[in-house]
Amino acid sequence: MAFKNFKLETDADGIALITWDIPGRSMNVLDETSTNELEALVKETTADAAIKGVVITSAKEAFCAGADLSMLEGMNRLYADVLKSKGEEAANQMLFDTSRRFSQINRAMETSGKPWVAAINGLALGGGFEITLSCHYRVAAENPKTRLGLPEIKVGLFPGAGGTQRVPRIVQPQDAMNLLLKGEALTLDKAKALKLVDAIVPAADLIKAAKDWIKGGGKAVQPWDEKGFKLPGGPVFSKNGMMMFPAGNAIYRRETYDNYPAARAIMSCVYEGLQLPIDAALRVESRYFTKILRSKEAAAMIRSLFLSMQELNKGARRPADVPATKLKKIAVIGAGFMGASVGYVSARGGLDVVLIDRDQESADKGK
Repeated sequence: MAFKNFKLETDADGIALITWDIPGRSMNVLDETSTNELEALVKETTADAAIKGVVITSAKEAFCAGADLSMLEGMNRLYADVLKSKGEEAANQMLFDTSRRFSQINRAMETSGKPWVAAINGLALGGGFEITLSCHYRVAAENPKTRLGLPEIKVGLFPGAGGTQRVPRIVQPQDAMNLLLKGEALTLDKAKALKLVDAIVPAADLIKAAKDWIKGGGKAVQPWDEKGFKLPGGPVFSKNGMMMFPAGNAIYRRETYDNYPAARAIMSCVYEGLQLPIDAALRVESRYFTKILRSKEAAAMIRSLFLSMQELNKGARRPADVPATKLKKIAVIGAGFMGASVGYVSARGGLDVVLIDRDQESADKGK
């Protein structure tokens, strides 16, 4: 099969190298084409007896910036169409099946019977980071700019491709909840300390290190699929669990007034999922994700904080018949904290700035 967004090469040792490189884009994202092709690649490498292991990396400066949110918005439009034509049950089933597809691809990767290694060469966020979590080993290239994380909460969503289940099976529950609920990106050193990354190597050695792990007998089984696996923080109903979840619930209420359904869903996913085998836990996550994807809060946040922001930054609403104006001098009316700050950054940017306030003393203070 010919691939548009990926390149597949197999070396003499039987190790397949999958290189992600979406043409015409500065960063890889999980769009419909990438999802389809990744699913095909998992099936192809699993079925090929000559392939002994798989390394996935990126040809760009970053590994992956996450899911294409416009694709998720399109899923909601499709839901509305199916709801109108076939009814609520059919629409709900369609959205559930569609939204959990990427989660199933990740699961197929980690249960393929062949070791997968994520060779992380830069930024890996959201769904891109969830791909790496589904791999049996994660090696990253040394780069102080690299950040890893799950920022979905910032647009009213949560990690729906296994993030809420794999992270708390790798790190301590409090660290897992902080990562999921705050959406903050981690440096490589922090990620390695939390065991979200297994090794950090010089950039020139990245692919070699990934292949060496496979050739050295890397296991094609995740810890949570092995008999006797123990959660890092102990069972939910252990002393540690009972200290964390009730307190976390109270903090959530205090901080959000229950206005962020995605945050509540994260806590429910982790609490319920950690009491179940991984496959059942992933189904729980998918059900909550389907519900949150349909929420008015997620729709508004995706539109306002991502889609509209992208259009704004590209000048999408700028009148086409108005020529661009190059400013040389500006006046700022009001030289208080805000006005003085605007004046300061404008002057730093090379503009002549005039500060105007109610009297000379106030204007002088702003200056």
